Amino acid sequence: MPGPAMPVFSPRSRAARCAHGLLAGVAVTAFAGAALAEKPVFTHPFDGAPIDTPLKAGEKSTPALEKFKETGENPYRGQPDALAAGKKLYDEWCQVCHAADATGKMGPSLVGNKHVYAQTATDAGMFAVVYAGASGAMQSFAGRIPQDDILKIIAYVRSVDKQAGAR
Repeated sequence: MPGPAMPVFSPRSRAARCAHGLLAGVAVTAFAGAALAEKPVFTHPFDGAPIDTPLKAGEKSTPALEKFKETGENPYRGQPDALAAGKKLYDEWCQVCHAADATGKMGPSLVGNKHVYAQTATDAGMFAVVYAGASGAMQSFAGRIPQDDILKIIAYVRSVDKQAGAR
């Protein structure tokens, strides 16, 4: 089922790229709750273009990652061992920019209801941003963090977010 048509912006304008990414994120967010039979589409925050998420050389798939790529649901949410691993990974890779409590420093807050990229309101959208990168210092982590570990980080971030129950 194709999503809504996206407006066309001049690719030269950073503001236009960001606006387009926000609209694309809204589309991802809007369709994230669609029927479970539909696979999530991971999109880049700037232009809404689909991104591929192949495993890197030596990276192993897990049942959790396979389920996530089929449904968009993160099986690690609420799993104590995964949350502990996610916290350790978050502390190593994320907290320097997003703060220990995920409220933001150099990088934006990852908790609450305000999002630089609307798509980060969903686990599939946040996965796409971590995997593909975004603006500023938020480079792609695709070659640095295994996809299964990205899911653990997201589960941890959602666990510290007091608003996570509504997502």
